[in-house]
Amino acid sequence: MLRQVTLCIVVLSAISSIVLLHAQRSEDRGEVLAKQYCQSCHVQPLPEHLDKSTWISKVFPVMRTYMGLDLPAGRDQMSHDLAAMYPTVPMMTEDEWFAIASWYIEKAPAKLPTPPALQYRGTSPMFQSLRMPAEQPAPMTSVVQFDTIHRCIVVGDAQTHMLRVLDLNGREIRRIDVGGPPSCLVIKGNTWYVTNMGKLLPHDSAVGSVAQIAWSGSPIAGASTYKMSTLIDTLRRPTSLVVDDINQDGRLDFLVTEYGNLLGRFGWFESLKSGAFTYHELAAQPGAIRAIVKDVTNDKRPDIIVVMAQAREVVRIYENNGKGRFSSHDVIESPPSFGSSSVSLADVDGDRVDEILLTTGDNGDYQSPPYKPYHGVYVYKRSKPLVYALATFDPFDGAYGAIARDFDRNGKMDLLSFSYFPNLHGQDIDLVRISHDNIKNDQGVWSVGDAQSGRWLVSDAADVDGDGDVDVILGNVSIGPGAVTDKQAEIWMSSGYSALFLRNTNR
Repeated sequence: MLRQVTLCIVVLSAISSIVLLHAQRSEDRGEVLAKQYCQSCHVQPLPEHLDKSTWISKVFPVMRTYMGLDLPAGRDQMSHDLAAMYPTVPMMTEDEWFAIASWYIEKAPAKLPTPPALQYRGTSPMFQSLRMPAEQPAPMTSVVQFDTIHRCIVVGDAQTHMLRVLDLNGREIRRIDVGGPPSCLVIKGNTWYVTNMGKLLPHDSAVGSVAQIAWSGSPIAGASTYKMSTLIDTLRRPTSLVVDDINQDGRLDFLVTEYGNLLGRFGWFESLKSGAFTYHELAAQPGAIRAIVKDVTNDKRPDIIVVMAQAREVVRIYENNGKGRFSSHDVIESPPSFGSSSVSLADVDGDRVDEILLTTGDNGDYQSPPYKPYHGVYVYKRSKPLVYALATFDPFDGAYGAIARDFDRNGKMDLLSFSYFPNLHGQDIDLVRISHDNIKNDQGVWSVGDAQSGRWLVSDAADVDGDGDVDVILGNVSIGPGAVTDKQAEIWMSSGYSALFLRNTNR
């Protein structure tokens, strides 16, 4: 989901001039101190990762509160665990602060560079775009999922708190009120599992949950009924769920990413014989967006892959050592400005070993953030067990998801990627891309029809129409942060479409 940093407004009208006066004499010391202090919480960002004005007006005010140099507004009204995030005594001196700030501001560019322009080949003939109507003018589609068993599409809306069951033509069959913003749906036959964030906007309240929806028959059958019950509660803004037998004891366990905001955690709930759960914490930090359970070490035990995206951005593999025990390996690390947004696995190059696909594009931290040339789609290839190296990078403003499949059925992987924070300054808004054959865009990329009708946050890929090729569904979250023009916001909000069904016409 969207990553928001709580900003405390600090008056900095004089910071630029004061800092620059210190720049010449304290540059080397500032660099040393930046490595010392910045790396205590996350991978150290470099000055060139942001422009001067963003460092001065956006980043440094937040840094001062986390360093205990300024107290955050309203600290006395915060809960104890949230207030504890902010030191009550300074963790550095004012002199050290100015040395660090001097170094960053002196070295930062006035403006971030612009990635080279893409060669667009036009609208792809491979996909036929079908808009799926929303139940309200401004859709907030937080879940799209295809039920492969019952042949229906499930769309969840974060504003109405509904799961809507649709037929393949987008007509609503029934709806389920889950009591809060749904963020993930896992389908296991006639049993569905759904995460409820509790509240949509960033928060630290433990009001999220995992619910079970047990169907008496097919969800699309008119006479079918369901029973919904809460399995796990008091979660901090859960964003994704994996239901799998993690410890291989024959019972389904629940792996939950509690993204939270300033508070959060990541771990799994072990199912006991009694029907109760016991929790195993893997990471006591916020920011877990999505997790995958798959054996990547080839020892016939399911490992866990997760992307963390709040402060310490990392793709981490928890190696399964058996009997519910795991060892942690950070395989990809990024500075916090990268805005990690999704992770997936796919055999991109056909060597029967999965690569890691990582998208970075969350740009919702500030009211008017700069476009970042390092946002895009990264492919990391495994060089040896639990070691990955960057293979390719395609810049893409606001990238929020990447789907690697053989869409054209020629034996090579293609890539469909989409954006939630697109660059709106160009003539054509770059929202959905398709590149073919081993994910190389040197031959140009395609767009899809109706791509500009929505702002895409979630997706699913499956053979929806049953003709043997892979289709795609994209979910439209029309309202959100970022630098959005009034004209474009009106298009997204008034489109009346909750999702875009991209029907593959290859067959």
